[in-house]
Amino acid sequence: MRKKYTANEHKQKINDVLYYIFENLSSKLTIEELAIVSSYSPYHFQRIFKENVGQSVIEYIKELRLQWSANLLIFNPNSTVTEISYHCGFKSSATFTNEFKKFYDCTPTKWRKEGYEAYKLKQIDNKNEIDFSQIKIKKLDSIPIAYMRHFGYDKTISNTWQKFLYLLEKDFDNKDPEMLGFHHSNPTITQLDKCRYVACAKIKENQHIEAKGEIGLCNIEGGLYATIQHKGTYSDVLQLYTKIYHEWLPSSEFEAISSKAYTIYYKNHFTQEDGKFDLEFRIPVTYK
Repeated sequence: MRKKYTANEHKQKINDVLYYIFENLSSKLTIEELAIVSSYSPYHFQRIFKENVGQSVIEYIKELRLQWSANLLIFNPNSTVTEISYHCGFKSSATFTNEFKKFYDCTPTKWRKEGYEAYKLKQIDNKNEIDFSQIKIKKLDSIPIAYMRHFGYDKTISNTWQKFLYLLEKDFDNKDPEMLGFHHSNPTITQLDKCRYVACAKIKENQHIEAKGEIGLCNIEGGLYATIQHKGTYSDVLQLYTKIYHEWLPSSEFEAISSKAYTIYYKNHFTQEDGKFDLEFRIPVTYK
């Protein structure tokens, strides 16, 4: 029993660290700082982090920053390479260029001009058309959520949703919550088995839910969002993601400010036997 309890403790503390990293990716992050967040010694923190995440904390942070910068180079054409490098937490543009070239086999400047098109993964079938006239710009309030992480974008996300909803009901008597999903990775430049997805449930006023094991707590930031309601089946979500980011956004008067795109599920295909969804897709934006 104690071993299981300790494993849940580790998951909860590493969850706290992952959220802290995500919220502070632009800042200098040290092992000592993250160890304090986890309440472990630096040595034990690094060991437990790798056991739970599957890679070292240094590699994890670097990969997140490089993926973030790769997106900004595509979606924010008015930002310079140097501005993006500092915004993504690199200490110098030279360091950024060196690490980017090792990861993508291409310099940031070349990536922006032509390298992205050559690198782009052919794993999304964009045959469906999206009516961009249905996109609405909304100023939205922050949303308090409970969440559970899933690594990889595939149909096993259904298992994570099943576990998440079961634990919410068992431990907190939370039945039929309003469901949301975070899409942290761009599927055109990230292999689907490495994409980061987060199953989320809105916490209502006067509702008690606490961080426990794999369940974490945070707030979805309020602000300006481009939103669109859409219906479809499983793979249509990724098509929607790529169409909005790669076709609508570059031709609009907006640019992306982070990778925190999320969905509000009116019907969640990961919990429905027919695999169909009805959702509102939201991406945070700012005026160019």
